[in-house]
Amino acid sequence: MWCEQVLQFFAFVRGAALSLFVGLGWLPNRLRTEPTVFVAEDGYQIVWETARKSTARVTVGGVRYTDHLAGNIRWDQKVHKVEVPFCALDAAGGYEIQYRHMIVRIEGYKFLQGKEIRKAYAFRPVDFTDGLQIYNISDNHSLLRPADQVAAYWGEKLDLLILNGDIISDVDSRGQLRGVLELAAAVTHGTRPVLYTRGNHETRSNYALELSRWVGTPGADRYYFTTRLGALWLAVFDAGEDKQDGHAEYSGLADFDAYRAKETAYFERVVANAANEYDAPGVEYRLLVVHIPLGDVSATQRKWVELANQMKIDVALTGHEHLLAYYPAGGCAGQNYPLLIGARPLRARKDGSCTATALEFLNGGITAWFTGVDHQVEQEIKIKE
Repeated sequence: MWCEQVLQFFAFVRGAALSLFVGLGWLPNRLRTEPTVFVAEDGYQIVWETARKSTARVTVGGVRYTDHLAGNIRWDQKVHKVEVPFCALDAAGGYEIQYRHMIVRIEGYKFLQGKEIRKAYAFRPVDFTDGLQIYNISDNHSLLRPADQVAAYWGEKLDLLILNGDIISDVDSRGQLRGVLELAAAVTHGTRPVLYTRGNHETRSNYALELSRWVGTPGADRYYFTTRLGALWLAVFDAGEDKQDGHAEYSGLADFDAYRAKETAYFERVVANAANEYDAPGVEYRLLVVHIPLGDVSATQRKWVELANQMKIDVALTGHEHLLAYYPAGGCAGQNYPLLIGARPLRARKDGSCTATALEFLNGGITAWFTGVDHQVEQEIKIKE
């Protein structure tokens, strides 16, 4: 008993000293990344990282939302994810993040805490008044620059940023995971929605199981979903790895066949529920987003093409191949929708540049441009007049 009391006393003294240092700014709990407003199925997820383990809240229109787990406000994380309803943030036009360093537990729910830090951000949801402007980038493989320059093509007109997989390579560290937030923040500054799709490289290595904490997902167990942003309906597929589960590279640690079977069942339910999905009132555009292009390489891929063909897709956005290509409807593996492979990354170019895809949905038409670091257009594609 005596030893326990002594340990508690020293823990209290240590915590009090740390609290003083944080309060006086000697031990700052700074932002490691600015927030990113991810789109995730039926709402936004606002994600950011702090230098120290903290509690996290977001205030929208006077309502406070917390980073919690089954009722407990999380204090054990540096990466914070707070869910906010679409309608709340869209109506408010801005939000405030709050975080407070948790230093040491005294007993029960009693903690010594640092000073609460607040920071406000404006936010603009997708805006169809001048058309819909989207930028789609993938396969920069942990190279923040020039990816951030390329993806800034639309400037203030940007409505939606799509990070379409392999934003990072082989998830060997939390520093690499941070790269997703760094790219999103460099382009949107927390003021525009961001859609993330998982690439095959982001399934690999030591910290791959932590990825869902850092990006917008419906849950830790899936990266596929559908969502609605105004008149835009999106289907986000996740192909997982690009090789068979038994490939030697995976050391017996892959079970994507079972994962993809659940995904197939999910999209079968989407098709069965068309009246509340892609045929819902007000839907004008339908976009398919997936890192690895859907094709005929397996029975699952063929099934996914069959399902996507029923979704009245206007265009599919993909990456993975490290090239720029456009296939009209019927011009690839049986798709009845156009397909864009839209990223030629830095590593594929000898001149040190990279190219990705800008899209505009305007007056019922769809146009795409392959654009580079200097925002010059390599190719313009009229997908739909």
